[in-house]
Amino acid sequence: MEQQTSNLNSQVREINEILRGLGKEAVQEIKMTNKEGKTVGQIKYGYRPQWVFDAVNQVVGAENWRHELVKEEIFDNQAVAEVRLHLKVNGEWLCKGSQKGQSQIVKGNVGDAQKGAITNAVLKCFSLVSVGSDAYKGLLGAVYNGRSTRPAATAPKPAQASSKSAQAKKPAKSVDSATPAATTPAPAASSAAPANTAETPQNQTDSVGLPQIAGVTYEQRDGLVIATGKVYDKRNLLKSAGFRWDGTDKVWSKAVEA
Repeated sequence: MEQQTSNLNSQVREINEILRGLGKEAVQEIKMTNKEGKTVGQIKYGYRPQWVFDAVNQVVGAENWRHELVKEEIFDNQAVAEVRLHLKVNGEWLCKGSQKGQSQIVKGNVGDAQKGAITNAVLKCFSLVSVGSDAYKGLLGAVYNGRSTRPAATAPKPAQASSKSAQAKKPAKSVDSATPAATTPAPAASSAAPANTAETPQNQTDSVGLPQIAGVTYEQRDGLVIATGKVYDKRNLLKSAGFRWDGTDKVWSKAVEA
């Protein structure tokens, strides 16, 4: 059971990293309106369902999860659905309770409202295992409005940033040859350099739209972006970002986009 829980937690973390790396593109504004088209209640922000399902399929596998429609109700202005989510972990199916979702009926289109209610319920079920948890923590409003990218807790610590800066100045033939630089004390002059110089490799990747991945940094060499750090553990995330494994130089790389 402990191994099962560990595997599920690892998968959930990877799914959330994919979603965070997508930024505003994966976020939508959610609001209820009355018959006059006026907003009713509080405006909320959540992940677009297809982005969540794509991330889950990438990490968990489309064949390893399914939903069960428990109950469905149609009212004057909305459809309501109750759904159970089933996840397959280590060959065993797990069920994490049930959740209800709802969707407004617009211009008499009951079918779309039913589909929307089921989708909403499935997303809520995923939240029970913390998939897309940023939405339910109220963190996506800032992302949608361009005031935030990713929680600051994932930013490198000053000591780590200095070693990464020193590493970026040395061209590396492989990921392994770049690793020892992290354990070598940085020269005294490095500590006096402006703080933003330690962030240069990561800032360079922002211009080409690459996601920020915990434990992974990037370098630009000869028209390529090279991923360094914990690349083996994050290889699926790198693949989804367009990186390819170079068997000759033993690195994950991607062409720099204009």
